Amino acid sequence: MTNSFKETFAYAKINLALAITGRRADGYHELQSVMQSISLYDVIRVWRRGDGITCRCGELSGPFNLAYRAAEKFVLRLGKPAGIEIEIEIEKKIPLEAGLAGGSSNAAAVLRVLNELYGSPLSGEELRELAGSIGADVAFCLDGGTMWATGRGEILEKLPPVRQLELVVAKPLAGVNTQEAYRRFDEEGQTGSLNQDAWIQALTAGRPEQIAALLSNDLEEVSIRMVPEIGHIKRIMLKSGCYGALMSGSGSAVFGLTRGREHALRTAKVLREQGYSQVWTASTNFSG
Repeated sequence: MTNSFKETFAYAKINLALAITGRRADGYHELQSVMQSISLYDVIRVWRRGDGITCRCGELSGPFNLAYRAAEKFVLRLGKPAGIEIEIEIEKKIPLEAGLAGGSSNAAAVLRVLNELYGSPLSGEELRELAGSIGADVAFCLDGGTMWATGRGEILEKLPPVRQLELVVAKPLAGVNTQEAYRRFDEEGQTGSLNQDAWIQALTAGRPEQIAALLSNDLEEVSIRMVPEIGHIKRIMLKSGCYGALMSGSGSAVFGLTRGREHALRTAKVLREQGYSQVWTASTNFSG
């Protein structure tokens, strides 16, 4: 069989800003967010072979993996529930329960690759519709870049691309369960909103100080109460000279806007010396 294998990267995302604007009738939350791809990635390998759908990802293997569900939905969309031959292998680097869309980026990568392996039967719009049915962040992860997200996060509008930002990313050992974070927000938090025009101006100017001034996350406070190390990591980043620092998504990962590559490496070293083992440097300007 020709064109039966493909390997690709699935890039993580951060939320440069996240506001919960309300609660929907279907139980989900309405939000506004500025989403940004970063260079931290998982490796995804997909073959058209085997028997049925298989997904290998260590302890995350099997049908509960979002990548498996993406393959299942793709095949059903093609109307080919019988004779499926899809094998998926995921090499994880993006941490779990981090707010970095690791599972969503894997699902998006599988959709992209399967569409290529099957001769591009679905248009970009059809892929985005399918992605939105899998998870709120999957649609963003299909194309990545810099996006203004509304709805559950699946309604996307391109923003001026972020210029080169060097980041440090750190995650405490404990993760944050997204459902629990939103439940606590409903009990304790206050809805908010973002200023899209201010973000467009800041992104167009490209000055990290201006971007740092707009960093905000309505879920950060409740997540810090769940995992106090989130606040500790943020304080270390700011004390180390980052322009700004923020928890991504529902956490527990925190990113810092550094003053360049060397500063990112120094800040990562400080975090490791403070006992945090899950620390990475990353960039917003990369070839994805």
